[in-house]
Amino acid sequence: MIPHSITQTWRSTALPATAERFQESWRRNNPGLSYRFFDDAGCVDVVAEVAPQFLADYLNFPHSVMRADFFRYAVIYRDGGIYADIDMECVRPIHPLLSIAPALFSVEAHLSRARQQELRYDHPLQIANCIFAARSGHPFLMEAMERSIQLVRSCKSIERHAIEDLTGPRMLTRLFFEKLRPDIGVLRQIVLMPPRHYPDVWPFKTNIHTRHHFFGSWKARSPRRPISRIWIERDLWPNPFPSGYLDGRMNGPAMHRQGM
Repeated sequence: MIPHSITQTWRSTALPATAERFQESWRRNNPGLSYRFFDDAGCVDVVAEVAPQFLADYLNFPHSVMRADFFRYAVIYRDGGIYADIDMECVRPIHPLLSIAPALFSVEAHLSRARQQELRYDHPLQIANCIFAARSGHPFLMEAMERSIQLVRSCKSIERHAIEDLTGPRMLTRLFFEKLRPDIGVLRQIVLMPPRHYPDVWPFKTNIHTRHHFFGSWKARSPRRPISRIWIERDLWPNPFPSGYLDGRMNGPAMHRQGM
C-alpha cells in the first residue's frame, strides 16, 4: 500500500495565504495523514541523498521549476506517499485510492487530435506530474529522474517553453507510454485533475478528490497564446460518473483487477 503521507514544497516556508488554505485541506480531509514540507534548501538535501550522481545537474538547472519537477520524483522515490503541488486542494479523503496499485498517476487532459500530433503522443491524453503517489523505491520515478537528466544534458540552451518536455508532464507522459507498466494505476481525470472550470456542485463533484488551482507562477513570463493555441489545448470535460477509479484504456494487470 502507498504510505498515508503527503509531501509538498515551496521556495520558502512563507506560503501565500491561499496556499495555506489548500495545505490545511489535506489535513482536514485526511485525519492521521503524515505531512512533510520542504523549502528549496530541504529539496537540495533530498536530491543529494537520493541521486548524488545528478546533484550537479540539479543545481545547474536554469529554471527553478525544473528543480521542483526533479525533487518530486526524488522525494517520493525515497519516502513514498503522495506528492501534490502547493496549489492542489483536497476536497475528499484520499486514502481509498492508496491501495489500488503500487503507484498512481492521473490523466491530466484529453487532447485534440491536432494537439496529440503536435506533441508526438501515442495516445490523446497527458499524464500529470502535479500530483501522483507511489510506494518508496518505485522504479518509474528513478526512470523519470534519469530521463530528465538525459534530456537536459542534450540541450545547449533551455527556454521556458521547453521545460515540460524536459522534466515535466510531457516528458513523463512519453516515458510512461514507452512500455506496459502493470504496477502503475492511471486514474481517470475526474478523480484528481478535473478541468479548472468543472462544476463544483453536486452531483458533478461526487467523484472528485482533489482540484488543481493552477498558480502557474513559473509560466507568468510566457507570451500570451493566440486563440488557436488555447482551443487545441483545451481538454474535454471528463465523465463525472465513471464506472471506477482507473482509466480503462490503460493496459495491465492493475487495471484488470479493478474490473475496468
